[in-house]
Amino acid sequence: MKKIFNNKGQSMVEFTLILPVFLILLLGMFDTSRILSTKIVLQNTARNAARVAAVTNSDSSTISEINNGTTSLDSNKLNYTITPLESYRNKGENVTINIDYTIDINTPIISNIFGDNIVVEGKSVMRVE
Repeated sequence: MKKIFNNKGQSMVEFTLILPVFLILLLGMFDTSRILSTKIVLQNTARNAARVAAVTNSDSSTISEINNGTTSLDSNKLNYTITPLESYRNKGENVTINIDYTIDINTPIISNIFGDNIVVEGKSVMRVE
């Protein structure tokens, strides 16, 4: 008995069915790694800036530390707050540094789910010395 069916095109059909799912997962990993990398940069910069603010009690030094720590990021998407301001800061009180950064999502389906932008935050609190 001779075999009538030919299975030569089966692998091509399977490949075309799996390729979109694989690409979405791959691009999603890139976006996730960008978000996590930015979170680490912001948290580290906030900690360093809070330490500078606690030791020097100078907003200009703190802003300089924030700018130096975030050179790899787009400064137009970066927002930071220093609370309280230098003139209201007393020894023994806490100084808080908040740094926010907006990340654009590049993966089409993921941006439809989570939105076009995600705001990542770094925050640190230290006691003024």
